[in-house]
Amino acid sequence: MEQEINLEQLQQMKKAFEDADEDGSGELDIDQFTEKLGPHLRENTTKEEMDQLFMKIDADCGGTVDWDEFTNFFFLQRKVDSAADKQEWRFFPQDFKSKNETTSHHRDTVEKVYYCSAVDRYVTCGRDATLRLWSPTDLAHNKTISNGTSWVTDCVYMPTARRLVCTSMDRALSFYDISRGVADLTGRVYASGAMGVPLCITSAFNERDEQEHVIFGDSNGGVVMLQCGPRELPARDLIYTDAHRDYEYIHKDHTDWVTQVTMIHELGLVSSSLDATLKITDVSRGKVCHNVTVHSKGVNAFAYSKAFSVVASGGLERDVLIWQANTNHKVGELIGHSASISHLAVDNKRSQVISLAADKVIKIWDLRNCRCLQTITDVDWPHAEDSKPSVMMYDPHRHRLVTALHSPVIWRHHCVSDDVAGHKTPLCAALYNSAFHVVVSGDDSGTICMWNVLNGHQEGHFSKAHGNAKISAMTFDTNERRLLTAAADGSIKMWNFNNGSQLREFKHSEPPMEFTSLLFVHDDNRESNEVVATGWNCKVYIWEDQDEECVKEYRTFTGHREDILCMAQHAPAMLATGDYEGRINIWNMHSGERRMSLFHRANRYETAVEQLLFLPARQIGGAPTLLSCGGDGQMRVWRVGASGQLLCTLKAAQGCIDCVNTICCDNQHQFVVVGDTSGHLRVWDVSGHIDASSEAAAAASFKQVGLWRAHQMAISSVRHVEGRDLVVVACQDTLVSLWTMTGGLVGIFGKHTWKLDDPTSYADPQGLRTEPPMGEYDYLRSIAYTDDGDDLAPEASTSSASSSGSENLEGSSLTRPASQVMALRRMRAKEAAVSAARLSDQIHANLHLHQPAHVPHDVTVLQAEHQSSAILGKGDKKQPERGRAHHHTAGQRSSLIAAARKH
Repeated sequence: MEQEINLEQLQQMKKAFEDADEDGSGELDIDQFTEKLGPHLRENTTKEEMDQLFMKIDADCGGTVDWDEFTNFFFLQRKVDSAADKQEWRFFPQDFKSKNETTSHHRDTVEKVYYCSAVDRYVTCGRDATLRLWSPTDLAHNKTISNGTSWVTDCVYMPTARRLVCTSMDRALSFYDISRGVADLTGRVYASGAMGVPLCITSAFNERDEQEHVIFGDSNGGVVMLQCGPRELPARDLIYTDAHRDYEYIHKDHTDWVTQVTMIHELGLVSSSLDATLKITDVSRGKVCHNVTVHSKGVNAFAYSKAFSVVASGGLERDVLIWQANTNHKVGELIGHSASISHLAVDNKRSQVISLAADKVIKIWDLRNCRCLQTITDVDWPHAEDSKPSVMMYDPHRHRLVTALHSPVIWRHHCVSDDVAGHKTPLCAALYNSAFHVVVSGDDSGTICMWNVLNGHQEGHFSKAHGNAKISAMTFDTNERRLLTAAADGSIKMWNFNNGSQLREFKHSEPPMEFTSLLFVHDDNRESNEVVATGWNCKVYIWEDQDEECVKEYRTFTGHREDILCMAQHAPAMLATGDYEGRINIWNMHSGERRMSLFHRANRYETAVEQLLFLPARQIGGAPTLLSCGGDGQMRVWRVGASGQLLCTLKAAQGCIDCVNTICCDNQHQFVVVGDTSGHLRVWDVSGHIDASSEAAAAASFKQVGLWRAHQMAISSVRHVEGRDLVVVACQDTLVSLWTMTGGLVGIFGKHTWKLDDPTSYADPQGLRTEPPMGEYDYLRSIAYTDDGDDLAPEASTSSASSSGSENLEGSSLTRPASQVMALRRMRAKEAAVSAARLSDQIHANLHLHQPAHVPHDVTVLQAEHQSSAILGKGDKKQPERGRAHHHTAGQRSSLIAAARKH
């Protein structure tokens, strides 16, 4: 809907917007927005569509939108339907060094690089007082033009007069005829009297006299148009008398150096200055139409995007500002440079902005979401002598970036990814968003995709969310309008996922470490919003969700001795965190007090608490239920009241050497779904009361209603689709799929299409082709383990449809060492998991799974157990004794991981 608004509709909505703003605040709430602007959009636009559009625009959840937010969304929103948006483009250097001798290079810094289409040559202007022409085909040096003894600062070609005009620091404007393969000086004039030094130049057609003119900006802040022609020899000063006028001032409104003048057909004459302003002038009327004051410091450069009708400008502030040319309002910022901006260019075809900073770093930005796509530093250049460019330009005819220091260098635009209809690396998670009816998925490479759950189509994507760091956790805010992501480098960011723009970042002062779990917690009583994260340094981090680009204030809870792997929250202030050694801490989020610690019985290296989920009390005043899934493949049911009580233990993972990677429930807490490391999904009905009278009664309260193998690899996450008996599944095989609660496949996002209200359009509605759950014996036979630690290809075997397995080997000695090795290998790349697998490799180097008779029986060395218990207080009481012989700290595990990955 939002992609179909044209200029006429936009003008009508502008008037409607102003009429609806009865209190003069300049903002509309959702009801005013829907009522007043809805009639100006597509016919039959529903209220739900208008509400979704409002929420997309109001990404900060402020409850209102102003006109700037509204127009910003339409100017910069992502258009995923175009072919260019389904590709990822980057610049790569092309080496032409063999074509030229160093004697053809400038002897001093280049001040300007310019493409002259009339003669198909690149022109460079240097401080060595020369202009040099280069072939775009191979950068072969074509000609050198000596312009005297002063710096050449800028040049432009006059197509009507067929002259190349340059400005220089000796106050001269020189005209050259280069159309016949020679470079004849045909005219030269000098700025005279109180005029400043010409610094920049452009050409324009004046409708008043129907003539082409040269326009330059000078060091006094003036913008001057020459009236004299290109044939002025011998050289002379410019004259301005009543009888003869060689020039006229377009304006003298700048109060400092004019840094750039450019004639833009859609806008007029645009000039920038070190006085922190840009001015848009109607040359035919000689009137300044707009005075742009979005900058607080001097402006060095600007570039215009035809596709979005916006201007990018930059200077001493280090950030590139994006502003609308028709309203002069800022619509975005490109933040990332650490030095002032010296040059800017725009690739209109791919909606990219290219910026060069004073520290010689080049950045390429996506104009639609203000994200940096590529950074070019000195290490990226093929030759060190070219790695400090002084100028740059973008050649739209050949789709290349041209830079220069002493000679030009070409960076070609290449497509590095044509297929973005899905993910290329293992998935971290896929979240269902009920506000927009989309699924948002993120993978290890930092790519985030949006999928329409109603039909399976991709609705958008953006990449490199955390640079080169992999995404390790994802969640939505309470209203599901903003996305939070955490990464392996310890960064946490908040996004408007509809257009990929970053809203804020949550900082900390700890050393880099991976965050493993992320929550957004809203407290109605305190009217507060908090971001909670846990990770590999045993701490819980809490930030207030402040309206700032960078949130630096935070608090921490300490009480774990091992890496925290998961957490869950129960309103209003109960937080549960689970760690690698099997401890579950229950916290008061307000005070930071640890109320109790829960432990469970498990074998060494199977103690890790992988997932936590709260179920609310079924009766008023009752205690909530906490579900914990461990590395041993079991799900434990705890009653968390004044003290912690283990009610029962249920088998959750299908294979004896699997563990649970993910758990979820529906909004009514009637169904619980878990996914394991071999791709199985298991569904329980928990709609009834959980009977705590005995372990058997509690276990009977969980009625299994579904079990099937959804994928061939480990499940990364599972989420329930609100209002429907469907679950969204993300897998390590890079696929995101949609299933019914009974094992019917709706489809795979990006591969299948469907109509959600029409089950006949589903890929496999009855689950007839869905792979049945693997039996224990078949599961073991499908895994081959060799002495060198490599996993072989699965053997052909007939999967059993039995939910309990054709052979129940659980509890036997066969499962113990194998489970440590294989289950931990299948877990997502966690340091603790890999190191534990490595330890098991070393201890049981001769273990084979081919025949049960070959398995040794003396494997009790790995069976140090914890007693299921609850410890109250702040951790000052003695913890269960742990076998220290094979226990490793997080730092020691890190060393083991490197060796494991190398192996």
